[in-house]
Amino acid sequence: MWNYKKLGGAAAILILTALAAVTYLLRGGFHRFETTPYLLRPPAFRNWQDVLANPRNISLETFKTGVVRMDACLNLDPESPRQADCDHVPRDLAVFVHCIRHPHLGDFLIDTGFDDSFAKHPPYGNYTEAMRLFNWANGVSNRQDPGADLGSQLARARIHPKAVFFTHLHPDHTGGVPALEAQTLFVFGTTEAGFLARAAVANHFSDKSKFSSIDFSGVPVMAPLGPSVDVFGDGSFWAISVPGHTDDGIAYLVNGTTPVLLTGDASHFAWAFRAGVAPRGWNKAGTARGYASLEQLRAFARAYPSVKLIYGHEKTDS
Repeated sequence: MWNYKKLGGAAAILILTALAAVTYLLRGGFHRFETTPYLLRPPAFRNWQDVLANPRNISLETFKTGVVRMDACLNLDPESPRQADCDHVPRDLAVFVHCIRHPHLGDFLIDTGFDDSFAKHPPYGNYTEAMRLFNWANGVSNRQDPGADLGSQLARARIHPKAVFFTHLHPDHTGGVPALEAQTLFVFGTTEAGFLARAAVANHFSDKSKFSSIDFSGVPVMAPLGPSVDVFGDGSFWAISVPGHTDDGIAYLVNGTTPVLLTGDASHFAWAFRAGVAPRGWNKAGTARGYASLEQLRAFARAYPSVKLIYGHEKTDS
């Protein structure tokens, strides 16, 4: 009996230690996002041929706010037979922020990249302890040149964003949030802010309170892509459901003079897109959804080769 009591006490100590460790790792803003539904407007067009035949007066500018240095293949499906063909040498992956400027509605961002903490406190900036540990364990580091941070670049370009539309809630896409004003609206997919996402990025939103979510569940599919939302209702800016890498990832199409499809991390870089290797998800089911989303994006690129592609961490001239 004494041995059972001793074992029970040891188990209790281990459980308390584990809980304390989890609390420590998740501290710094872990909370639920109180969101309101994003208002879905009637779409101006019902198919991509009509969308692209009617470009709008909307512009896109892309900023690089830093780099993530890592084996890019680390974020791909680890069970893909094409992993053997992927260059596993660590490389610099760009951390992007995209600014869209609408002539009547104003300025908006897609993702936020890094704030200046990554230059001041390298290599992990404002990452939580959990993300620092994850990055260290996987040989991932971050770098930022002084003045490349989100706040500095917005000031130089005189951009005052009304809202940020996220591709997904990962810290290399939300790290610039602290540089934005408290009244900025933050928009993401309805099921995106799950446990792991909140554990990874909630500290970035600690003084923010305006959150809205796009619900793709009742949105019509626009083949060859999935459910697609005409964000402003004028055909200029589209949000496209691409779950897989995260639960409710979003790609965006900016329908300007030169239309641009921003894949987000539904495809991190050009090699993976061309080879048809999906990003890894939270689990195998997520990775499977990632393949479905990737194939839709690839089918769209084949059908509409005039659309420029910008991947989650690589910008090309195509």
